[in-house]
Amino acid sequence: MRLRVRGFTLIELLVVIAIIAILAAVLLSSFDEARKSARDDARKAELKELQLALELYKAQNGRYPAAGCNRGASWTSQAPTYGNCTEYIAGLAPEYVSELPIDPNAQANNQGYLYRTNSSGSSYKLLAYLTVESKTVGSFVDEFSRWPYASCGYTVAQTETTYAVYSAGAECW
Repeated sequence: MRLRVRGFTLIELLVVIAIIAILAAVLLSSFDEARKSARDDARKAELKELQLALELYKAQNGRYPAAGCNRGASWTSQAPTYGNCTEYIAGLAPEYVSELPIDPNAQANNQGYLYRTNSSGSSYKLLAYLTVESKTVGSFVDEFSRWPYASCGYTVAQTETTYAVYSAGAECW
């Protein structure tokens, strides 16, 4: 009488491991896209929050806040190329927003949230510059289009990686 030992062969185990590895790779790529999409949604929400705070600031002070880090009418940001400044919008936090957001994916010197106002403080532009990952701007119709008017002489690429909000008068600069 022979006793049979139950178990899996090496080939069967390797096949199961290969199937699990393939499923894990598919799931991880899906999660990566979901993370990118969530970061883009966070950027949009933060830009809208800052836009509301800027309008509240102007309603109380008669002008938009100056750029932070004593940069005058030039671009300012947490990005090193544009000032390396955590308070890139002077006087906005903590009264109008609890703190100024930092782009979750700003890795290069010229990426992240950028702010600029004209010298009189009558208009501003606020950008999530070169950090958009999956929900790119593809037309002038998009509310976060950098330049909404073709009359400014600009075109929008199908993979525009910048979101913008701005006041009237700041469309073309």
